[in-house]
Amino acid sequence: MKIFVTPNQDSPYNLMISHPAYSDITRNSGETDDQVLTRTISRFREVNKIGDDVESHIVEDTAIPHDHNCNTSCEFFDAWEWRDSGARVNMAKARVIHMDNIRVIRNRELAAKDITFMRAVEDGNTDAQATIKAEKQSLRDIPQTFDITTGVDTPEKLKAKWPDGLPTE
Repeated sequence: MKIFVTPNQDSPYNLMISHPAYSDITRNSGETDDQVLTRTISRFREVNKIGDDVESHIVEDTAIPHDHNCNTSCEFFDAWEWRDSGARVNMAKARVIHMDNIRVIRNRELAAKDITFMRAVEDGNTDAQATIKAEKQSLRDIPQTFDITTGVDTPEKLKAKWPDGLPTE
């Protein structure tokens, strides 16, 4: 399927992607995907969604990372950049996104441990308090101690890298 890709002028995304199925341009009888996309680009320029001086590329959808599904979100879409003839994931940016996702789950786990810690305080259980305190410190240390660089050179490998004991959902 044909799509068009262009640098995005509006944060936070680096790229903007569109294809005929999601275009607000109605397909004329006998019009090809390229023609629909060319008209979509022209319309986007008219309404200043794409600047006149910003390049656009009509390409096959294989020019975007294969983990992208237009019906759902792509975890590393914010890290996509146009290089040569396709969109590529900037791994440095993807690592930041992945660590932010880890932090969200880690923070939820820390909040849950606060509850069990307070129960241990109420019960006067100093052994449980010490255990929970150590567990919380281990969670706090994840951003500094969890390595998401070694052996992680693709988005798929990065997605698979997750701290032991930390739930994924």
